[in-house]
Amino acid sequence: MNRLIIILVLMVALAWAQKTNYRGYKLLRVTPETTEQLAYLVNLSLTPDTKGWPTGDDNALDFWRDPTGLGGPVDILTNNGAFLERELTSRGMYPSMLMDDVQSFADQRQAENADSIAAGSKFTETYHTYEEIIDYLDQLAGNNSMVSVIKIGESDEVRDIVTAQISSGGGDTKPAIYLECGMHAREWIAHSTCLWIIDELTTLYGQIPEITSLVDRFDWFITPVSNPDGYVYSWLNDRLWRKNRKINPSSPCIGVDTNRNFDANFGGVGSSDVPCSDTYSGPSAFSEAESRAMRDILLSLQGRTKAVVSIHNNAQVWLSPYGYTTERPVDYDEMERVMSLGAAAIEETYGTQCPFGPGSEVLYFTSGTTKDYVYGTLGVTHGYTLELRNTADGFITPTTLIAPVATEAWNGIKAMANAIA
Repeated sequence: MNRLIIILVLMVALAWAQKTNYRGYKLLRVTPETTEQLAYLVNLSLTPDTKGWPTGDDNALDFWRDPTGLGGPVDILTNNGAFLERELTSRGMYPSMLMDDVQSFADQRQAENADSIAAGSKFTETYHTYEEIIDYLDQLAGNNSMVSVIKIGESDEVRDIVTAQISSGGGDTKPAIYLECGMHAREWIAHSTCLWIIDELTTLYGQIPEITSLVDRFDWFITPVSNPDGYVYSWLNDRLWRKNRKINPSSPCIGVDTNRNFDANFGGVGSSDVPCSDTYSGPSAFSEAESRAMRDILLSLQGRTKAVVSIHNNAQVWLSPYGYTTERPVDYDEMERVMSLGAAAIEETYGTQCPFGPGSEVLYFTSGTTKDYVYGTLGVTHGYTLELRNTADGFITPTTLIAPVATEAWNGIKAMANAIA
């Protein structure tokens, strides 16, 4: 038995030490101008081989920006750039190179972040590990009576899933706004945006009238790392890891896309039942600790919650229900009113345009997502997904963009909150 334990420990340690390398991977951008070109890209995006980002597969593909319409840029990561360029060119599309070596690009960004931290940059303007974020929240709660840190769940790898509650008092009947970030591990700019908002609410209360009013009107509940296992893995093993780290029985592929795991047309269009897919929905609705944690805190706030926003990167859109059908919700006029104000506030900040509307129309079909669950099951009219600014950096957003991206997103969320009765 002891020998078996030692062997298992060594196997786990070996697996942990193996780091995914994106040397030679390229990120290409192409723009479809005809319906035939768009159809080709859509089909390609639906059937890419993304089995754990294999380095040995000549046709490994991942769409960092999906094909959603004519004239819209589509970003594709591949480890066979020459092959893909030939395929695209043969169909009249001429890709530009955003990254000629993704690993070098990621290494450079990591070094820049470390240099920024060493130079004494503000905590919320740099990227941080899961442990550093938890320490930051604990220290904030210890130094600010408005802040409480609530454990809302525990991951499969026994990490706490925590939410920061920011309240100026008023009891447990005060209207609430819930924000969630980092459901997809590689989207680090999303985690940073939640931390930015926490900092704004806590440091500017009593100084900026708008912030003071928003904290006095609402209790804010913010989960900055909703997928801790995946996030840790993205730091230590695979910078571009998306899912959680759930072991899938009878499959060598790890992880579930927790934003396909909610009880909202679970397993339907826009999700996959294949464990190796990046959109694998899991064996059943709420099979995952991460989705259950979000469900449970929202159930505890039922009757109080006025808005729920799940923050992602990097499609640059504001999405309402539904993701799985083109039928519009009965409350869509109200959703559209509020989204239009939020999108306008984003554009007024730095000129970033943010299309808005139902997810099935503006982006692509999805099932089992947060926005559809909170609207369809919990009855929260303002249940949204906010996809942050798209840049040529994709998911490897530089440290220098944390402040502008978080600022414009926060301005949009403030406009949303101010518009809610």
